Amino acid sequence: MAGPPHIDLELRLGQEADLKNYTKVLTKSDVDGSSRLLLEREWVEGEVLPGMAQTLAQRCRTIDGATFEFEDVNTDTKHRLKLKKWPTTNSFVLTSYWKRDFVDRRRLEEGDEIGLSWDAQYSKFYFSLLRRHQV
Repeated sequence: MAGPPHIDLELRLGQEADLKNYTKVLTKSDVDGSSRLLLEREWVEGEVLPGMAQTLAQRCRTIDGATFEFEDVNTDTKHRLKLKKWPTTNSFVLTSYWKRDFVDRRRLEEGDEIGLSWDAQYSKFYFSLLRRHQV
């Protein structure tokens, strides 16, 4: 079993970082044709947005959202996803190539556990596949 994402990410990055961590077991809607990853509003509003410039945080609270770099620490690749507020659920989602760059490329499936970390110092996110779903 993988350790907490901040431990995993700090070891992989070779640094001590003040990362705001989030883990999620992927649902069917996260990996199907919806092309978006649903995030808990509490994590985004409590941990991510406070570490952003006010204008950037405001943009994330709209349907237009803001684009950020996402570094996949397992594969050492960089991608760009948009963080925006989803009006129907009042939650936040990641869009713009989520399916192509993460679901398809990493062959993510329902039940896989992922970790996301927000690094306010560099205004970027880190992604890690923590555990594959066991059938």
